[in-house]
Amino acid sequence: MSKIALTIAVTLGVVFMLLGPERPINLTSPAAILGDTTYNMETVVAPILSGPALQAFSYLGTRTKFGPFLRRFLLLDNQVTTLRDLAAQMPDVQPLHHPVYRMGRKEREEHDKGLEGKGDLNKLIPFVDGDLFEKFSDATVLKLHRAYSDRSLSPVDVANKVLSSIEALNPKYRPFSAEPDVAEILKSAADSEDRYLDKKPLSIFDGVPVAFKDMINIKGYVISDGSSYKIEVAEEDDLIVKRFRDLGAIILPPTTMTEGGVTPIGYSVHPKGPFNPYDSGHYSGGSSGGSAVAVALGICPIAIGYDGGGSVRTPAALSGVYGIATGYGRIPFSSHLASTMIKSGVFGESVSDTILGYAVMARDLDVETDFFSKMYDGGVNGVPKAHMGALLKDETSTTDLSDVVIGVWDEWLEDSSPAVVKENKRVLDGLIKRGAKVKNFKIPNIKWARLSHALKISNEFASAWDGAFHDPNSNLEPNTRITVGVGSMLTAVEIHSAEKIRAYIFEHVRSIFKDGGIDVIFTPTVPLTAPTVTPGSLDTGESNTPLTVELCKYIFIGNFLGLPGLANPIGFDEGNDGMPISALVTGFQWEEDKVFRVSAAIESSEGARKRPTDAVSLI
Repeated sequence: MSKIALTIAVTLGVVFMLLGPERPINLTSPAAILGDTTYNMETVVAPILSGPALQAFSYLGTRTKFGPFLRRFLLLDNQVTTLRDLAAQMPDVQPLHHPVYRMGRKEREEHDKGLEGKGDLNKLIPFVDGDLFEKFSDATVLKLHRAYSDRSLSPVDVANKVLSSIEALNPKYRPFSAEPDVAEILKSAADSEDRYLDKKPLSIFDGVPVAFKDMINIKGYVISDGSSYKIEVAEEDDLIVKRFRDLGAIILPPTTMTEGGVTPIGYSVHPKGPFNPYDSGHYSGGSSGGSAVAVALGICPIAIGYDGGGSVRTPAALSGVYGIATGYGRIPFSSHLASTMIKSGVFGESVSDTILGYAVMARDLDVETDFFSKMYDGGVNGVPKAHMGALLKDETSTTDLSDVVIGVWDEWLEDSSPAVVKENKRVLDGLIKRGAKVKNFKIPNIKWARLSHALKISNEFASAWDGAFHDPNSNLEPNTRITVGVGSMLTAVEIHSAEKIRAYIFEHVRSIFKDGGIDVIFTPTVPLTAPTVTPGSLDTGESNTPLTVELCKYIFIGNFLGLPGLANPIGFDEGNDGMPISALVTGFQWEEDKVFRVSAAIESSEGARKRPTDAVSLI
């Protein structure tokens, strides 16, 4: 054992003795009072480590007999037992495992009115109806489709530019985790070009490059979940990939992600990236960092990710692109269904690109086979259908927001860096000038809701990576081992308590939207801009639980409760090397159309934004 590890062991041994046994539930004087709306989002307590110190700590905490005591201590030091106090104060509340909101008959009928007229996603995919084309004309997807159609640009030219851009930019920013299959990409482009020559394109996505996160199966590519432990060649496309391939899209290699998706910071040791597109000395955000970076650099107009704890919205915010994590159950996919947190999402160069990518994945569900539809009502009617009713209700939907109510919790919004607060308040003022009304709200026990989310997702990570964790020959990153190890130390009572808190908070937030009349909630996406890369982390990664939790300050509620949220780039932090600033628009489950409407209003008032210096243009 190294001197560093020995010192840590002795120190923590003393701490354990002082800590004493785990405390019992105290209903006379509980550590937290159920229903308390006092704002409190203080950070967690945990060591911040990289390099040799991280390796020593990880070894001690996950590969020695002392490890379980250390990991349990970290949980106790962050008051995990308080969740039991809260759960004990609501003995009749049923735990909520899957965060699914089921509409009543009348509400379903009202929701389905959004499918009428232009709101139907089939008006956008496979082809945008003629009178809607102008509405989405800023989308790079449509610009490429129009250029291919009038022969001013060819899919083969674009494919070659994409390949040369990957070759030039991947060594610096690492958006892709695998080498492109050049022959397959060029064949796909050539087939697309032939279809355009015959004036028979398959869709607006025919010949458009699209990228997918390295945990989504892409036939023929190694899919590793960002790890050197899990190396598998996908034999079939995931349903998400298939939907784009069937429309003629050019499928790019998998995009870089953090190992197992366990950290939102963004760097993974195995692929040695990704890095921020605005400055490679800063983190990109994660875990879907490569997808965000690929879009920010202009290599593709949209990319797809998964989001279990901010994995789409965080990199979208830190890397300066649009990114929606849909509501839980909105997008059908055929992998990673065991998680109660994960939903798919889209990164886009614009809100319009993001909408078009979303439309591909969300339309025309097979309710008899869709996992979420079977959960919702046995696959009888399936989940409420996705539509764009709120956005496409009329021509003034983004300029006149007089029928929109925006929820704001001032203390929550202001709990960010000064630059982030300033830009978010500026954008909120702009929405108010367009007629939006602001309504204040509060969420009770928000600190413990955030802890419940952290414990739930850590426990799900631990289950998914249990085999690798206990494999003596596995070479998981030190931080991955710590995260999985801590998740494995949670008791059944604590998870049950977290799910009771989930049910309690879910009902409260439902009332904010449904009874309180709020359409969307407005917050920053993350409370700070992209941190600088820690030099010692390049070889070992970084364990920084306080930063991880801080990055999830606004995002966690979407995963915990299954709500859709869209990150919107709104400015830059000149005090931090010009890193991007982002605003988050969060809606209630099944109401992505409201999120898109408010985000489109933000985009239309922001104007053109500065692109990264190394960004390319496909058109």
